[in-house]
Amino acid sequence: MTGDRRLRWIGAVVVLCACAAGCTAVATKQSTLPVAYTLVRDQLLIHSDFSLPAHHRLLDEVCARRGDIAQLLGLPASDEPIHVYLFETADRFNTFVRLHHPEFPHRRAFFLETDTRLQVYAQWGDHVAEDLRHEVCHGYLHAAVPRLPLWLDEGLAEFFEVPRGHRGLNESQLGNLIKRLQAGRWTPNMSRLEALDPTSDLSGDDYAESWGWVHFLLESDPAYREIVCRYLYDLRHNEVVEPLPSRLARQIPDAQEQLVAHLRGLAEATSRTSRR
Repeated sequence: MTGDRRLRWIGAVVVLCACAAGCTAVATKQSTLPVAYTLVRDQLLIHSDFSLPAHHRLLDEVCARRGDIAQLLGLPASDEPIHVYLFETADRFNTFVRLHHPEFPHRRAFFLETDTRLQVYAQWGDHVAEDLRHEVCHGYLHAAVPRLPLWLDEGLAEFFEVPRGHRGLNESQLGNLIKRLQAGRWTPNMSRLEALDPTSDLSGDDYAESWGWVHFLLESDPAYREIVCRYLYDLRHNEVVEPLPSRLARQIPDAQEQLVAHLRGLAEATSRTSRR
């Protein structure tokens, strides 16, 4: 994850009025939600202040991700609405965020969950495809799975932010991890990720490692993917759940070594493909 891209903000209080109590500022178009147009696509309610075709290729892809996520992770389909707000320009987006969410760091897009609503905010720019795939993935996950650990939530979103057909291969995050391995600056540690403050914003290196673990578990061995699916099933059905790191320690004792080998193999395969 680059430092200016996204924010996962869970359990926040959403303020959608023009200003706080006592403020006399007058709301303008620049400070309001984009709601001139609304498209309903399955679970998504896509709001914008500019016209979009009902079957825009990006929206088709984001909608299709719902089925991809459910099938790969063994999740039930949810009909809980996910509201997606698309701002036509970066200025429009930044003005809204500064007024209504001044506590947020600078980002191009973010996912927001409250007690009653799942929402995605994004600017329609050069990175909108990547950002929408990432943030809407959070929406699909949170509609189906409670209490998802921060690192796993973000690792899955990094996996699904790449275009369909790429099997979750996030080359940017792979490059980050390989460079750190070659420099001797990184040892995989899922327990460290699990212990991170769930209200914190992950570092770029944390995002990369989270993606690495997810890709290893989902793409290296069907038995490993089943461990993840079983964990998500338990989160949905049980109050007390054995954490994923302890499951791996018990079922894949050499998981760290296998992860490193998996990443090196991915890097070699990617390098061979790029030389063709």
